[in-house]
Amino acid sequence: MPLTTTSYAILGLLDLRDWTAYDLTQQARRSLAFAWPMAESQLYAEPKRLEREGLVTVRNDPAGPQRTRRLLRITPAGRKALRAWLATEPMAPRMQVEVVVRTLFATAGTKADLLSALASTRESVQAAYDDGQSVVAEYTAGTNPFPERRHVNALWMVLVHDLLRLLLDWVDFAVAEVEQWKDVQAGGDPARVDALFAAIARGTPVARTT
Repeated sequence: MPLTTTSYAILGLLDLRDWTAYDLTQQARRSLAFAWPMAESQLYAEPKRLEREGLVTVRNDPAGPQRTRRLLRITPAGRKALRAWLATEPMAPRMQVEVVVRTLFATAGTKADLLSALASTRESVQAAYDDGQSVVAEYTAGTNPFPERRHVNALWMVLVHDLLRLLLDWVDFAVAEVEQWKDVQAGGDPARVDALFAAIARGTPVARTT
């Protein structure tokens, strides 16, 4: 079975330093969760697969008088595979936001259902934004464990920051629109809908407030 983006993401983390399985999971939550989220089960299973492929080694490392810990390390073959992947063309970006799917089919439900979904989404996006800001605070305070990577981390952090801000703005925009509707079947003022489509056709930002 060919390696996946998840495989290479794990190799990328191991290219930075050796990790225990637990520490690797924690670091993935701090960084990969914003760009390439994966289930915790994947974070534990993928290194085992990479070990079978000869791309990662696992060794028992002393962790106290009577304890050891399993330490993951990328192999030369793993670094070679990572470098080769970085030189390939990335797949096209894709967006997965469940509340957008629910909005698409909102006419099968109720106005209350849609408003509830939007409120829940705002809460989760705000939590992700706050988590990201705590990571950024480490960089501005000079306490991040990888200061030598500030230049590359700033690039992807700008994108994640702006996307999360846009999602928050979009949810607020959508809530304001839906609240004006009589119901999800009839919608609201047709002239308002025409104005929204006209703004989109002009390429004018609609939901963004900053």
